[in-house]
Amino acid sequence: ILSGGEGMDTEPQRKMMTVLFSDIRQFSILTDSLEPEEIFHLLDHYLSEMTRLVHHYEGTLNKIIGDGMLIFFGDPISMEDHAQRSVLMAVDMQKKTAELKKEWLHYGHELGIGIGINTGYMTVGNIGSDMHMDYTVIGNQVNVAARLGSEAKKGQILISQRTYSRVKDLVRVEEMGEIRVKGIHSPVMTYSVKSF
Repeated sequence: ILSGGEGMDTEPQRKMMTVLFSDIRQFSILTDSLEPEEIFHLLDHYLSEMTRLVHHYEGTLNKIIGDGMLIFFGDPISMEDHAQRSVLMAVDMQKKTAELKKEWLHYGHELGIGIGINTGYMTVGNIGSDMHMDYTVIGNQVNVAARLGSEAKKGQILISQRTYSRVKDLVRVEEMGEIRVKGIHSPVMTYSVKSF
């Protein structure tokens, strides 16, 4: 955006995008047993590595909430392959997490993350006031990704039918069945990515 001299639209807009939620499983157990300085060190290194992957795939790191990350693809950088980039990045996130496990094991804990991904129409834009503006994404399809993220077990990537239809030639999956999400009338078919 900066190199192209483009600005970000201030008006919210509805776009087809892909959104990803990830967080560290059993992180509360870690916080109970380690000193704040140790947690800060481990989390800082983990988030630095994950952020590097977000930039590599040209995603937008929207929020870091504790150990959780909200990342979306398709705005402000427009791309047709947002679903593919999101899933490939998720696979690399799991691979990088496996590499970081050794460091975490020194502190007596095993690092593992769960990831949920969904593709669909959502609203993106700036929300807030002159004093504090938040560039974010909202909508039912964001809620689907959040639910998939909370359902995903350690080391798992759960994707929706909408995302799977765009990446089926890239990855192997296992059908996991349907889940219900508040605000979505029809159940959401989910798949677990198995190609890593």
